[in-house]
Amino acid sequence: MTMRKTPGLKLAAVPGTTMLASAFASPLASASAASASASALSSASSASSASAAPSAVAARACETGGPHTDFKGTNINMRSTPGGNYVGTANQGDCAYWYQTDSGPRAQCPGGTGTTAWHLVQNKRTGVVGYVSACCL
Repeated sequence: MTMRKTPGLKLAAVPGTTMLASAFASPLASASAASASASALSSASSASSASAAPSAVAARACETGGPHTDFKGTNINMRSTPGGNYVGTANQGDCAYWYQTDSGPRAQCPGGTGTTAWHLVQNKRTGVVGYVSACCL
């Protein structure tokens, strides 16, 4: 493998990202990128440790009440019709917006009970609209 030298290489810093040195960059450019990346990381870590305020990106619970609810469980198959074709997957924490309830094929719930109720919901995280068994809400 032949290493290319690129004397005109300019480094560009993008806020919030780590700088990576190109495999084709000169050793000087690689060293500059490494030191710039290290200083950016140390600045970010000292800034985050200096603030004791909670993060604005902290996970929030799903809104509940009325048509708003959450899924119960993980890897819940969403269907095009009650018991129909797969259209997406839902997980607890994705949050759901309920539209209507229809009857369909009996689904076995985890507690051993069964139900024929199917809810048409929208997964708020993915935007997928589909039916899930009443066991899952």
